[in-house]
Amino acid sequence: MHRRNLLSLALLFALGAPLIAQAQPYPAKPVRIVIPYPAGGPVDAIGRRLAESLQRQTGQPFVIDNRSGASGSIGADAVAKAAPDGYTLLLTIPDALINVASIIKHLPYDPRKDFAFVTQVASSGAALMADPDLQAGSLAELERAGRAKPGLAFGSWGPGSYPHVLGQAMVRKSGIAYVHVPYRGVAPAVQDLLGHQIGFTFGPSNLAQQYAQKGQARVLAVAGPRRSALLPQVPTFAEQGYTDAAFQLTAWVGLLAPAATPKAVTEELQRQVGTTLKDPEFVRFLAATGFEPIGSSAQQFQQDFEREFPLVNALIKSTGLTPE
Repeated sequence: MHRRNLLSLALLFALGAPLIAQAQPYPAKPVRIVIPYPAGGPVDAIGRRLAESLQRQTGQPFVIDNRSGASGSIGADAVAKAAPDGYTLLLTIPDALINVASIIKHLPYDPRKDFAFVTQVASSGAALMADPDLQAGSLAELERAGRAKPGLAFGSWGPGSYPHVLGQAMVRKSGIAYVHVPYRGVAPAVQDLLGHQIGFTFGPSNLAQQYAQKGQARVLAVAGPRRSALLPQVPTFAEQGYTDAAFQLTAWVGLLAPAATPKAVTEELQRQVGTTLKDPEFVRFLAATGFEPIGSSAQQFQQDFEREFPLVNALIKSTGLTPE
């Protein structure tokens, strides 16, 4: 009798163990957040603050893993091929999901199929910074400078990057053949702007504010649907007649997981990020770096992605850029 009871208990435990494991709250172990860009940049800074908040909420470590290179595709590929269990996540700007489709010939993952959308964390509209020597205070005046000075160059963060897309959209709108000069990021592009080597470039609003205050650059426009809180006096592209959809684009920072990650996990992550975005200290941090909180649903995030994907890649292809 005693033996039978023991066998019954053992069977009951064996059958119930999977249910107990499934009921275990997420996360039950450390979570890795892959950032496909170098440490020290704005995405990395946001990721580390976000990781600290998620760790406080859950009691589990959220570890940042910087895997930069190949326009963000190295880090994105690592997440695409990770187990879909919520313990490997991707925090990225659009480049590694959208722009790479026109930059890398044999992309090792499918941006449209290999990820589960969680939430857009924050966004920032790029600010157009111009060389003060051009004496331009608006986009119309920049056009006049471009006509008076053929070959006027603009700097981007690399071929097919967000600023390259904006610059190409400006070429199409104005009819002026601004010359594209690609750099390895925003810092070297700004340095050449300060050195009067290029006519204009793009950067986050906090950086634009810094150089405008020093008189080293003039900020002529901000991309996105609204003005920057850091540069309230600077009109948007749309306010100056640049109404194409490209000028509504922003550099959003989004959180994703591998495809087939359980919906319960992505929804819990979205809730946790939403809690972070209600923290006044985190919101102030975002504002200081030129970003605004979003906290979108997975559905809205995916809709934005699907809307931007063809638009951005059409603009990149119009530049004649050949995927490598």
